[in-house]
Amino acid sequence: GCFLQYVACGDADGWGQPLDSSTSFEIDTLQALLEDVGAGVILPTLEQFLEDAGALEDAAKAWKNATHAGDSGVDEHVVAQDAWWTAMATWQELEVMQVGPAGSSLTTAGGLDLRDEVYSWPSINTCRVDQETIDRAWTSSSFFTERLVNVYGLDALEYLLFTEDSDNTCPGQIDINATGEWADLGDLGVSKNRSAYAHAIAVHVYQEGLDIHEKWDPYGGDFGAQLSMSGKAATYEDATTALNAIFDALFYLETHTKDEKLAHPLGLLDCGSTDCLEDLESPHAQGSTAWVHANLVGFQKLFTGGSGTGIDDLLVEMGHQGLADRMNGNLAQAIDTSGSLDVALDALFMKDQATALQLYDEVKAVTDDLKGDLSTVLSLQIPSEAAGDND
Repeated sequence: GCFLQYVACGDADGWGQPLDSSTSFEIDTLQALLEDVGAGVILPTLEQFLEDAGALEDAAKAWKNATHAGDSGVDEHVVAQDAWWTAMATWQELEVMQVGPAGSSLTTAGGLDLRDEVYSWPSINTCRVDQETIDRAWTSSSFFTERLVNVYGLDALEYLLFTEDSDNTCPGQIDINATGEWADLGDLGVSKNRSAYAHAIAVHVYQEGLDIHEKWDPYGGDFGAQLSMSGKAATYEDATTALNAIFDALFYLETHTKDEKLAHPLGLLDCGSTDCLEDLESPHAQGSTAWVHANLVGFQKLFTGGSGTGIDDLLVEMGHQGLADRMNGNLAQAIDTSGSLDVALDALFMKDQATALQLYDEVKAVTDDLKGDLSTVLSLQIPSEAAGDND
């Protein structure tokens, strides 16, 4: 193979460009990595999500049909909750794979803001969800284009599926309470409206998942060809820029998993109190530790390239076997710890604060290498939202 530092051997556009003068690994490895990430990591995870989202849509429909037939729908409700858990676990792996279309149009090359359509946390407003539950506008075809993302997606669906009683979360002076509209619905009415709304959201989530999948599908938008440059595409200037896009996606673990999902609720970051557990992710289904686990699994897939070529292989070839082993070891440890927890973070914090802090430390060990040695060795640019973060 030809070494990346020898500019003369690069015949494809941009392929001859060196990462920097000290970089010398075979261009084949980087090419394989960029090809494997779409076909071997992101697409299969999107396919799994589509399967899960389809099952969720069916389950939500069955719950709706049961409540509208005058049945309590208790059994169907439980099936829908389980289907939500399954779909959410897969989505939380995809949270760490926001390369291209799912990513933000402001910060991601090729980003189309599709992630927020499926799951917009921390942007969720349960009182607004309650107001929509009364309003019943979800039947209109323009509902999802006219509303803010904080009233739909997997997070709004969580609230509709897992909220314990038929009360609402709006203050007394808000119309649905002040006019007595909510009270007039009664328990069965609330259940009927919630199940119908949940079904509408589930349909939308499936459609959005389909849209992201289509953007990656080799027979559709084939975004993987942009990443691997096989289409000589315009999204990325060169192989380094494409590699940097994968690196950027991995920073979800730093800015969201470590900081927002762990450090902040545990009182370690931007919290004026001993803890800020009220800001936990997934409070209704109590999925906070489960989603940290899924984020780590998604990170591992993207970092290792699944069963294909990953960033760790690149490190080994560059003579940094130690860094690759350390990162993989720290990752395995954090996955092991998070996977062994059977309670949400707030319950864990109250019962066993040491383990909650251990989980944070283990995730931090991975992200310290991500923004430290890894970015240095590969000469990659740390995304701006993480650049000022020194913890």
